[in-house]
This record gives sequence, structure tokens and C-alpha cells, in this order.
Amino acid sequence: MTTPEVFSLPPRGGQYSCSLVSFFVDLFLHTGASLRCAASAFAVFVRHFHLDIPVPSFTTIRAWVLRLGCYALLCPLPQADSWLWIIDHTIQVGSKKLFVIVGCPLSEVPFGKRCLSLADLHLIALVPMEQSNQYLVAAELETATQRTGAPRLIVSDQGGDLVKGIEHFQQRHANTVAVGDIAHYGANVLENRWERDPRWKELLKKLGETNQQIRQTADAFLVSPTLRNKARFMNVGPLLRFACRVLAMLKKENPNVRAKQTYGWLLDYEEDLAGWREQYDIVHETIDRVRLHGLNAGTREELEKEWGPENERTGTKMTRGHMRAYVAKNVRRAKEGETLAGSSEVLESAFGKLKAKAGESGKGELTGMAMSLGAILGKHDEEEVREALDAVPQKKAEGMISRLLGPTLCWLRHQLFGAAEA
Repeated sequence: MTTPEVFSLPPRGGQYSCSLVSFFVDLFLHTGASLRCAASAFAVFVRHFHLDIPVPSFTTIRAWVLRLGCYALLCPLPQADSWLWIIDHTIQVGSKKLFVIVGCPLSEVPFGKRCLSLADLHLIALVPMEQSNQYLVAAELETATQRTGAPRLIVSDQGGDLVKGIEHFQQRHANTVAVGDIAHYGANVLENRWERDPRWKELLKKLGETNQQIRQTADAFLVSPTLRNKARFMNVGPLLRFACRVLAMLKKENPNVRAKQTYGWLLDYEEDLAGWREQYDIVHETIDRVRLHGLNAGTREELEKEWGPENERTGTKMTRGHMRAYVAKNVRRAKEGETLAGSSEVLESAFGKLKAKAGESGKGELTGMAMSLGAILGKHDEEEVREALDAVPQKKAEGMISRLLGPTLCWLRHQLFGAAEA
């Protein structure tokens, strides 16, 4: 197999085939490979099979990814009034937070078939902010209309600056509606109920004490999951499921002796756990429904079927009431026959991938690799990769990143120690 049969021509001014560039972009973005791993693994493959194929360095692969990310902010997007925007702030770059707008035409959201994926989205704006407030958010939303027109729908996690910024934006764009992310709403419902419940606090305290007692013993396999410090109630499921499974095991005729010795006290929480599990299930059935099917005139009826008959537990009734209120409030914003998105989960997923891919270059610090978000989103076939590299030469990409992010932490550190050495 010869190179001409396998690879296309290089992009303008390039050394490597566009097929090879596309391969390495996919290898880095869609596997667990780091930049160095991608380059080294391919070098081993080429050497092992005695192939006459040039192997790029990891810095070359990095440059390709960043050029593709820059192109995402420059390429034309269709202008329409039916766009979905999802907005949020991501991790800080030094003293700056990145305000991000991603989206797609609302008509392209695959409601009922699958949840939104990273491949469905376009990067609309990536804006560093020293501080964020409603006026800055509104200004950036207005600027973003130059790329897509004013959106039909904006989804956010309902942070104060985002909500107020959207409201200012809506004063100029009456056709734009806003919906809060269902997962954040549901987590707030649980937090507001359970944080006031002394029994919940008792449970967490006892689980924590039990973990300390057994963590370095032969019973360490019985250690319970712990809640994160941030977004605790968005990640309460594993802990709740663990407690319910242990309780079910304790109620068997012959429970595990070591588990009974460690968690026998959990039997006193049987009724509490039943109520908490019901409330959790209602919230997450709603989240799952909205993520997949969106919000429309039939959402309330379908949720009532999934929830099943009501019972007499006050907490369960109140949780149902809160979730009904969310649905009713947002369904009213939809036009007849229209379905609105209600989840920003896909943007959280993009941030997670960005931190995993970009964090490695700065030992946990997000650096110029923040621009790789544009490459993470969307579908990049070989033809688009060629267009991106033709449109954004290396020097242009470096200039864009420098103007957008300013001096990175790594660069400042290098300047400091370089000057001291001199």
C-alpha cells in the first residue's frame, strides 16, 4: 500500500496529508490519547510495520487542533431565528473565566431520538472575562447575534449574572425565550428540601464517621460514596443508591455479618430512605425526560405516567409539585407545536472534555488549549479540516489565541524564571 493510495494532498502550505491531519485530530479528540501519546503511538505503529509515513510531533498535532478550534469561531454559520444557544462559564484561565456560547438550529435537535451530543453543536462565542455581570453577559449575547441572528431559545444553569444578562438581551429580542437547565433546577429542589431535614444531616454524619472507622481496615470495601464539595446534590445518586442497597441487604434473612456490624444503624432510616429515594427518582425521571424529549405540550402528561400514582409522603408530594411547576412555566413559553430544549448537560460534557484535553498542557491549568473547544464540538470530516487549515495558518491561530487569552500562566512563569536566570 503506497502513500498516494491512502492519503490526500496536504492543505495549502502544509507538509502532512490532510488525511493524516484528520486522523490525528480524531485520535487526540475522540480517544483517551494525549498529544504525546498520539504522536508516540503512531511512531511505534509506523516503525513496527516499516511504513514510509511521516510522523508529526505532538506540538504539530497541537497546532492542528488549535487551528481547527480557531476556525470554529471564524467559519460562517446559518443566520436564522430558530437557534438554540446554551451558555455558561467554564474554568478560569489565570484571573479570567471563559464565557461560552454553543448551539445549533433548534430544528436540528434530535428530540425523542437521542440527547444532544458534542457533534451537534457549534462554538458561537468564547470570551474571557476578568469578572462577569449581567451587563457584560448581555453585551456578549448581543455580539453573538452577528453569527447566528437572535436565538429562539437560550438555556443556562440559571446563574444570577446569566439570568439577568438574558433578561437584558430579551428587551431587544422579544422572540427569544429562556429556559433553566433541568438538572440544576432538580438539584436545587433536593438541596432545599434535604438540607433542612435533620435526619438527612444525621445520615451524612453517620456515613462519614463509619467511613473513617473502616477506611483502613479489612472492611474498607464497605466504604460508602462521598458527596462532592461542589454541586453536591447533582451527584447524590451513588450515595443514595448505596444506602438503599445496604438497607435491602440488611433486611434479608441472613445478612452479611460484617455489613450488619458496620451498618446495622441504617435500619433506623428505612422510612427516611424510602422518601428520599422517591424524591430523587421523581427529579431524575424528569431530568431524563427533558433531556431526551425536551419540553412541549405533552410533557406534563408523560411525566405523570412515569411518576406513577401519588402517595401520602409530604416530601414526595412537594417534590412533584416543584417539578410540575418547572414544566408548566417553561412549556408556556413554547409556541403551538414547538418543543424547547431544557438541558445544558451537553455543554457540561464539553467542559469536562476540554479540561481533560487542555489541562494536561498546563499541569491542571487551562492554557491556550482552551481554543480546542472549537475542535471538540461539531463534526470534522477531512474536507472541513482542509478548509480550516487553509483559512487559519499557524501564525493567524497564534495571534487569535494571544489576543483572546493574553499571556498564559505558563508563559508568565517562563518569563519570571527566565529573567531571574539572566
